[in-house]
Amino acid sequence: MTTAAALLHPVRLRIVQSLVAGGEQTTHQLHERLPDIPVATLYRHVAHLARHGLIEVATEQRVRGASERTYRLAPEFANPTPEEVQALGAEQLRTAFTVFVSGLIQDFGDYLDDNSHDLAADRVSFAQASFWASDAELDAFTRTLTTALEQLLAHQPAPGRPRRPHTTVIMPSPRTDPPDT
Repeated sequence: MTTAAALLHPVRLRIVQSLVAGGEQTTHQLHERLPDIPVATLYRHVAHLARHGLIEVATEQRVRGASERTYRLAPEFANPTPEEVQALGAEQLRTAFTVFVSGLIQDFGDYLDDNSHDLAADRVSFAQASFWASDAELDAFTRTLTTALEQLLAHQPAPGRPRRPHTTVIMPSPRTDPPDT
């Protein structure tokens, strides 16, 4: 089984989403976040994820005579540097992207679970825009976006200024040349 395929189970994906959203957690803490998953099932899937290198033991301590492990997302999938991403193989990249997207799913689910959501008032949006751009044009667009984003990143928390994650994914489509006209 490939590493990415190890995530293709709803329980395992939810475990990874919980670790993405909540950081390091024991299996007890995971069960508190995912109470609908039986404990034995949770342990089995945690072991599966660890065996495939998606999560790892962060710490281990003795609690009432038993060993309690705290798990975290494997560093190469948590927040890789550009150099680390470049060094990943195709399967590892697929897995890292799946973990990244699962974090978005978790964030959006948490937002919806609040039950006070108002997409229009909260300025929630998600969309995809495809465009034709040379490398130079894309670099100019990225610089403009980065400049605008840097201004917002300088803000401190304040009343009326909720935290607003911004996610961008840019990739070429398999077909990179414009169609003949």
